[in-house]
Amino acid sequence: MDVSNSRAEAPRLPQFRVTLNARCGRACFFCRPSGEAVATAAGSELSVDDLIAVATQVRAAGIESIKLTGGDPALYEPLELAVRRLRHEAGFSEIEIISRHPRIGERAEHLAALGVTQFNMSVDTLDPHLHSELCGVDDLPEVIGALQRCVQTGVPVKVNTVVMGGINDEEVPALADFCAHNGIRTLKLLDVIKDLDDGAESFARRLAIRRGKTLRDLYTPLEVFAERFAAVAVKQEVITQGGLGHPMTVITMPSGLRLMLKDSKAGAWYGSVCGDCPFYPCHDALMALRLTADLRLQYCLLRQDNTIDLSKIIGDEERLRACVIGAIAPYTQATFRTPVRLKLEVGA
Repeated sequence: MDVSNSRAEAPRLPQFRVTLNARCGRACFFCRPSGEAVATAAGSELSVDDLIAVATQVRAAGIESIKLTGGDPALYEPLELAVRRLRHEAGFSEIEIISRHPRIGERAEHLAALGVTQFNMSVDTLDPHLHSELCGVDDLPEVIGALQRCVQTGVPVKVNTVVMGGINDEEVPALADFCAHNGIRTLKLLDVIKDLDDGAESFARRLAIRRGKTLRDLYTPLEVFAERFAAVAVKQEVITQGGLGHPMTVITMPSGLRLMLKDSKAGAWYGSVCGDCPFYPCHDALMALRLTADLRLQYCLLRQDNTIDLSKIIGDEERLRACVIGAIAPYTQATFRTPVRLKLEVGA
């Protein structure tokens, strides 16, 4: 199956990802102080009213799902109010919360009742010492406890694991077994964003100090895991999230666990805002429209010079609508660049 051809026929609308706040209190090697957002001042956070104003226009443009990230949503005090209003006022049918903080477990039951459709937690290791080294916080048991409380709500739970060569790559089978035995619906394996440190400041300096390495040194291709798990899979398919993003191999195991592999070698989408970009071709490319905690629309993970400041038009519904429609336009005309040809194999 030629993934690039099949995805060209799909509606090309981006994911909508919202960084509710600017800090998470952690310092993971493969991330940066502002999380998903480009550099954002400490203490920045969206008001619920501003979030709903922008999200309503995004929903009106045809995007039905929203991912709440950060920073960390678990540390965003009005999270429950935001979820309720996103569901009932803005009209999103899918609301995903992405967290790596234990506090999300305390809030999970209420959030599920309000309409969250997926919890997404990051677990990169089952080794407490390595966990502490990776993120700078010694709280793996609390993170696992929060994850289990999310599972208990009955809402689907996905675990994200960034696979790092020489650090946690040999632990992937154990992580898959852990997920299968703890009611996790999906384990998503992500390769290291090698060029993240080319953009805004990242926490990779901790990696250099502790291990004498760069993010590029940690990159390891995910094909070996695809081959290993596919050998015993009951199903294999290739999907994308929304109409854009990397084609991802999804392997369903006999236990029912879905293994999702986001491998940058599968290719990505690029649009008009990528023209003359010094980072082209980059790892993450044009997959999501992000709203930052300081009210900017952000196209990609690496650049700050092409963000769109909404702060001065947030009270003007007509101008805000036009701005959101204009921001989405480059995604609708995006083209796929594939460095490799993918094949789809279905397990017995």
